[in-house]
Amino acid sequence: MISAFRFPILLLLLSVVLSLFLPQLAKTTDADRVPIVEALGWVRSAPRDVTEFDYVMTARVRLLFFWVGKDDVGGGYIRMGVSKTDPRQELLQVLFGSDPAKAPRAINRWGAGTEVVWHKDPAIHPAKTDDVTASAFFGFMKSSKGKSISEMQEELRKEKNGGEHQFTGILSRVESGRAISLVVPLASSEDYNLHQYAEAEPIMLEKLGTSDSPARTLDSPPGCPRAGEFLGAVLQLDDAAIEGVKAPQSLCYVYDAQVDVLTLERLEPVRKLDVKVNSSKGGTLTQNSYDELLQADFVSANQTTGRRVNFTIVLGTQGALRGVPVQIRYQPNFWFQVVLNLLPKTPL
Repeated sequence: MISAFRFPILLLLLSVVLSLFLPQLAKTTDADRVPIVEALGWVRSAPRDVTEFDYVMTARVRLLFFWVGKDDVGGGYIRMGVSKTDPRQELLQVLFGSDPAKAPRAINRWGAGTEVVWHKDPAIHPAKTDDVTASAFFGFMKSSKGKSISEMQEELRKEKNGGEHQFTGILSRVESGRAISLVVPLASSEDYNLHQYAEAEPIMLEKLGTSDSPARTLDSPPGCPRAGEFLGAVLQLDDAAIEGVKAPQSLCYVYDAQVDVLTLERLEPVRKLDVKVNSSKGGTLTQNSYDELLQADFVSANQTTGRRVNFTIVLGTQGALRGVPVQIRYQPNFWFQVVLNLLPKTPL
């Protein structure tokens, strides 16, 4: 974030969830510290008994009139769950990124987002627009200003030579009538990758908890009475699509104390989708054929800067895959695309 830490998602959902962040001058006030510490408590105590969906990443580059790609260059997961001790508390979590052991030029770039949502009543789906009373979002990413693989590689070279690797964290809290966010940098001698997230997460949470960096606040978010954030908005529109809503449909959300609007622009049935992903070690990593899917095309627009981020989610509509993202596609420009494909559950 140097102005809003968008997620990457990356790399995909992260690219939407994490943006760049703007410089701020004053230190965090005591009044701001209270909601920040409470939101950190929500993240630390989030439900651990969750459902997890794992993904493998393919990177594709356009060469004139056709695409070339490399499979198994990274991956990640989506996790969802409801607290057993308080069914009003819901957890949504994503982690996606490149794997330096597999990615071209050992690129290490990833982003993670954990969103804790408080509902008026026990969390059920599809959620109601006015059902969320408060939410907190914790974002953590491998910082990068590079806009190409060569620029990212140069950043990595400088970090390695200097022995200091750069990460960024954000804590964003939203409730009716007010939003607050705190963004902090982290310089580490360890170049954490996506497989080390469990090790790195508590370090960033501690950094946020002790930081006196300035917080950004927003009172009475203009045009957005919802207390929800990005991941919850995606889930709500996904649920609505599966239930038969017609596109376009929009939901506002607040992220980094700024108002954004997420729009489900188009819906298209996909009768059959064949997926084959090769392993980085050779051979086939996964091969599946899916029937009766629903392709949902989204755009997220920041109401202050006008910045737009497009992404596509292909959803299952039947059985155990109903509402599950089978494939996620993110194309930040005309020449580069990231595709995340669902991995089948491994038998116990």
